[in-house]
Amino acid sequence: MSDKSCTNSRSCTASGSLAQNAANAVLGTSTQNGTNDKSTCIDVNKIYDSAKDKECIEDLRVYLGPEAQEIIDNASNLRSKCAEVLWASISVSDVAFNKGYYSISVRYYFRLCFEACVMGRAREFCGIAVFDKQSIMFGGDGNVSVFTSDTVHNDICAALPADAFTQNMANTPKVQLEVASPIVLSVKLADRNWHCGTCCCPIEQIPENLCQCCGCTPMPQDMGAKCLYVTLGLFSLIKIERPVSLLINSAEYCIPNRESNVLSDTASDPCEIFKSMAFPTCDFYPASAGALSSGIAGGEGCKDVVTPMANVLGTTTTTTHTGNCGCGCH
Repeated sequence: MSDKSCTNSRSCTASGSLAQNAANAVLGTSTQNGTNDKSTCIDVNKIYDSAKDKECIEDLRVYLGPEAQEIIDNASNLRSKCAEVLWASISVSDVAFNKGYYSISVRYYFRLCFEACVMGRAREFCGIAVFDKQSIMFGGDGNVSVFTSDTVHNDICAALPADAFTQNMANTPKVQLEVASPIVLSVKLADRNWHCGTCCCPIEQIPENLCQCCGCTPMPQDMGAKCLYVTLGLFSLIKIERPVSLLINSAEYCIPNRESNVLSDTASDPCEIFKSMAFPTCDFYPASAGALSSGIAGGEGCKDVVTPMANVLGTTTTTTHTGNCGCGCH
């Protein structure tokens, strides 16, 4: 009897210790080797799958407005000026018979600006191109519905919001897309009867607000004498995430330990602040041929990487940067 009682006592003690450790984890403290370790539970988006793509999109049709169509019908030479991604529409759906995998459909909307020579005078115009892409990625599996509090509808007499019965869609993982500014590799003018280009959607499916952003309303596909096509180089990174709760080690709250320097403050000297700024060497010394071949632009201490590209059309050669080309919507 005594042995059995002693065994039960040890088992109870062990269970109590496990329960105490669990309670300590929730409270943010645990006892290991005589030291107190602080932990905290946080909600984060865990990346279940990710991929990076380097794509060459050949002969992508560019939709133009009436004025731009008239320009290319009479142009003797043409070159690209800049390109940007206006918007990317992303949809996620389950893959049949593959639990935890999802089909991701991405539709890119590009804004492209060009310069044409018409009767000895330079004319500028812009257009829209559309490209569809599909991929399959692992996003985990979840069978719960997620609901959160809403301060907007935090009234005791508030009615149900319009999306109250669709909140369980939060069970679907979230997709995040990062894309660099596209590089225009070539520009091509072709007759109307040439139908080898890439057309991902009818003109009617292009959102009206995107057309307004480009300052043009695309014409029907069968109008005009010529069509405009481009070949784009695109770098993208896509991630599929799902919210999870993680227990991590923590220290104290990250409270800032310095005061901000306010220029309007009498104690701050604007000249002293200006003297602490680094001299912009790269802006005064453009890239040389040797620097381009080595991948480094400018003189010593300038680490901007420049990649020379050429528009494969006519005799015009330009250097295209992947940064902001200054053709954003105004």
